Amino acid sequence: MGNLKTGHIVEAAIWLSLTVFLYVYSFEFDKEIEIYKYGASSWPRAILLLIAIAAIGQLAFHWKSGDGAGTSMIGQATADSAEDAAHESHHDSARWYAWTFFLLAIPFVYLNLPEWIAAAMSLEKPGLHTVKLISAAILVVIYLIAIRGNHVGGILALPILFGAFLQDFGFYAMAPVFILGVMYLFGERRYKHMVVVMAGLFALLLMFFVSLLYVGLPTGNISPFYEFGTGLVNILQ
Repeated sequence: MGNLKTGHIVEAAIWLSLTVFLYVYSFEFDKEIEIYKYGASSWPRAILLLIAIAAIGQLAFHWKSGDGAGTSMIGQATADSAEDAAHESHHDSARWYAWTFFLLAIPFVYLNLPEWIAAAMSLEKPGLHTVKLISAAILVVIYLIAIRGNHVGGILALPILFGAFLQDFGFYAMAPVFILGVMYLFGERRYKHMVVVMAGLFALLLMFFVSLLYVGLPTGNISPFYEFGTGLVNILQ
């Protein structure tokens, strides 16, 4: 096993399992699009490939060199008991990995559970939308409770949750929440500063993608998020 520890193997297994799951799921939207000859799934799959390569590369690095190798800065951090701090905060325990996996599973629950409920109850489209709204609200509350003791897991799960909500609730409603969530999880607590940064960054994204490039960002398909998204597009274009 070289210099590998259980944590190294578990971490690589989580990332590789996630990439395999997402790759299989990418066949759900593997369709041709007019503006990009490689299809809708090519870029997500390219990103998944990079994630898998990074996970395997990191595992190989740890196998060869363990935790001790690296730059002098990393070595100094280790000497300053960063590893002890991680151990004391239980970031290398089986419970912490299970907790992180639970957070990562929340977006996939949303992607599948409402469809299962709607199929079991023979619901039409309006009923499915209602189930999705209720499911999203419940899962967001669960996510917010779960991240209180696991900010690292929250940081890993937030982009996936953002992607899971994107089609139904749209980029225009979700992007501000995502930006605020990232700042909060990285330790920012100056709420006025957070709002100003979010507004500025969101405005730049809208100007670049919508006003300049005319990129068709998801507007969502559930009311009132759909009306909010299409309203912004009409104003900006």
